[in-house]
Amino acid sequence: MSTDTMAAPSRTARIGGVRRRRSRGEHPPFRLFHLVLYLIMGAGGASAIAAYLWVINASLKTNVDFIGTSPFAITSTWSFGNYLEAWQTAGVATYFGNSVLVSVCATAIGVGFAVLAAYPLARVRFRGSSIVLAVIVSGLMVPWMVTFIPLYLTLQDLGLLDSQLGLILVYATYNLPFNVYVMVGFMKTLPRELEEAAAVDGAGPVSAFLRVIVPLLGPGMASITIISFLNNWNEFFYALVFITTPERMTLPVGLWQLNQAATYGSQWVTLFAGMMITVIPVLVVFAFLQKHITRGLTAGSLK
Repeated sequence: MSTDTMAAPSRTARIGGVRRRRSRGEHPPFRLFHLVLYLIMGAGGASAIAAYLWVINASLKTNVDFIGTSPFAITSTWSFGNYLEAWQTAGVATYFGNSVLVSVCATAIGVGFAVLAAYPLARVRFRGSSIVLAVIVSGLMVPWMVTFIPLYLTLQDLGLLDSQLGLILVYATYNLPFNVYVMVGFMKTLPRELEEAAAVDGAGPVSAFLRVIVPLLGPGMASITIISFLNNWNEFFYALVFITTPERMTLPVGLWQLNQAATYGSQWVTLFAGMMITVIPVLVVFAFLQKHITRGLTAGSLK
């Protein structure tokens, strides 16, 4: 009897045992590896929560308490006016509005162009499609240190330097390679019979794309939309280089300005209050839409 024949019953028995445990509601045996993994994940999660709690605690202190007491001392003042001061006096409201405008517009443009570029690469058979996709995806390997000088000169020639429109265009193209890559993988999972059925009903390529394909792209578009928005919201370097007028700065650059004020003016609690105002939208978006991110990114792996 061959080794494969002898091993087959044992594999069948293991699979049958797993199925019987699942049918009875029993859990698989717990291993030491699981314990170590859970401890590491728990430690990472606890450290992240502790960092947020520390920033919240510091943002509710007065400057006198923050400087005169231990950094880890729990506040007893609860100065919620620090958030109002950061929003109005420190200019966080202006930075917040600029970030919303730039992030939303750049995300919408980037996602729209990614869908239009991914459709022919995923659904239309033509020679060289894989080469075109490889060239687009190669943009993921280009570091920002290489691109900011050509981008600066290009925006300067176009008259878009120190403008929110120029920053929007930079952000939209910055996320385009990743968006196209994800959408191509997602579109390949859709059956081609959908377009064939639409063609039988008399729909042209554009009509089939808009009425059949686009309504099915919800998970993929949600995934790249959320990731692009978070990248645009947190981006610092391009906003620092291309924007010089304070009234047009985004939140990351505005926080950097608050950090300079805190370093030389000891306005630390205002800085921490501004930090919390900055991260709250990111946490809310990710908390409610993280399932869409996972589903959109893993859909292409099933092809």
